[in-house]
Amino acid sequence: MKNIKNIISFIIMSIVLFSCEEKGLDNQDWLQEPNFANPLTLTLSSKDVVLIDENTNENAITFTWTKGNDRGEGTNLTYFFRMDILGNNFSKDIDDVTKKTVITEEIPVGVFTKSYTVKQLNSILLKHFKRPGGTLTNLEVQIIAQVNGGTQYQLPEVSTSSFVATSYSLGPLPLFMVGDAISGSWDYSTGKSLPEITERSIYTYVGDFSVGSFKVIEEPGSELPSYDPAAGNTIVYNETEPRTVDNVFKVTEAGRYSFYMDIEQKTYVFAKAPYPNIYMVGHAIDGIGWDIGKAKPMDWDAKNGVFSYKGKFNGPAGIKDYEGFKLFFKAGDWGAPCLMPKVTHTILIPDADAVPMYFNNTVSGDNKWDIETTGNYELIVDPVKMTIQLNKL
Repeated sequence: MKNIKNIISFIIMSIVLFSCEEKGLDNQDWLQEPNFANPLTLTLSSKDVVLIDENTNENAITFTWTKGNDRGEGTNLTYFFRMDILGNNFSKDIDDVTKKTVITEEIPVGVFTKSYTVKQLNSILLKHFKRPGGTLTNLEVQIIAQVNGGTQYQLPEVSTSSFVATSYSLGPLPLFMVGDAISGSWDYSTGKSLPEITERSIYTYVGDFSVGSFKVIEEPGSELPSYDPAAGNTIVYNETEPRTVDNVFKVTEAGRYSFYMDIEQKTYVFAKAPYPNIYMVGHAIDGIGWDIGKAKPMDWDAKNGVFSYKGKFNGPAGIKDYEGFKLFFKAGDWGAPCLMPKVTHTILIPDADAVPMYFNNTVSGDNKWDIETTGNYELIVDPVKMTIQLNKL
């Protein structure tokens, strides 16, 4: 994903800084927008798509495009397909990386068409664009022909279009957890609700579990149907097999856990979640500084069992007496437990391996993490492995 983002940033730029002395003024035309007699053209099979649940496996929309124009000896073209909500300008003017919505996909060589089934497009609207079922969404699509090779940079050919899609809703699907590890017994009428995050797809729960096991069922009072664990953190939909020691989720150590389940992708994650919250404070945290009352919370990533945050982090440039950042378990309290490096001012190197941290339950110690260069990063804190990692966005 990082590579695609870097490529797109490169191919859509309108100004490229090259030395005039190296290239000379004779080559100004290569910075101009492509202007061909038969330009790259994107065509849609429909401009108004109404998605219907009964047609989930049918084709919803097909995008086709002509070949990009030849750019000369030694060059070839790579095609990228992009889609976003109309008006977002493919997230170009959205500074916060967590709010970017554009979908970008590199197209295989020799392919000049892309299709979505009703189910696929509806899932994109619900899960990626966060659009409720039954709503109309204006979408914008784009095909980009990037020029590779050649003696000098050439701007890509771009063709853009738009269409309207109306999603559908199946309504909520309540699920319940039952078993001696979560509800105290195997009385199927006493199940605990499993919160639905994305309609009929993603469910998450964070709370205390006892040693034992549990199942996920659809109806209180009924053992079946259920969603049972399988090999490789996958799940199977079970309508016939009674409970055995092999088709239950097991808890070998009591504690606070996070349970994540995606019934559409047929996957689950069950991981320890020992800390309710983690807050960031310090010069490195943009807009916060060392005001503990404004400490910024990290997000719990139930799918990966970690805390994470994407956004701008500050390095020491321009900040007097720079003091990186610290991680606390409570906002507004300097005496709260925190996570620290073993050595103060430990620099987090972007895209390097995760580094260890330790839990400090006392007010003593003031070790801090430092960021070397201001930029957009993702900070990942693994509370089980007790590691911290910084990745460049």
